[in-house]
Amino acid sequence: MPQTSESTARFRIRHKGHTSPWMTADKLKQATMIGQVAPEAMVQQSGQPEWHEAAAIKGLEFPEESKQIAAEIKKEVIDTHPRFKTLRELLSNFLHHPVAINLVDADHFDEAELLLCCEDHFEINLPKRKVRAFVPYARIKAVASIELDEGGTQYSESHKVRIEVEPCKAFTATGD
Repeated sequence: MPQTSESTARFRIRHKGHTSPWMTADKLKQATMIGQVAPEAMVQQSGQPEWHEAAAIKGLEFPEESKQIAAEIKKEVIDTHPRFKTLRELLSNFLHHPVAINLVDADHFDEAELLLCCEDHFEINLPKRKVRAFVPYARIKAVASIELDEGGTQYSESHKVRIEVEPCKAFTATGD
């Protein structure tokens, strides 16, 4: 069995009942540094049965508590709709959260779970249709970030997202 190097190693995260898709070590480090991985989250390396607490893994850096407090204070002061540089950056705030998308029918939005945001596409699960879809960002017509009445400490808790795309019949159960 070949030795796994850091560049080819894959990891996944389990936190609050959700398990992420596999990711590279660089993606894991990046997600940790920007606060998307909690120190108490569990991390598994591919090919290994054990799960380890993220805070105990050498090389992972978590945002300093003072930075988190400063960010919360700043959040109260700034506009409730921050600016995002890319659609990927916006959507990554909603990983493992419900989103609405009109993937199958232009006039109907299905509830879906956003699973992964990649370089050129995002992946979603449509549980009612029993479909997992890989959607290129190029298919997006518009993304609405809608502020909810009840607030939250994170953007994904205080907003919901509707993604309007060019519908595609390939995502129906029959594909007809």
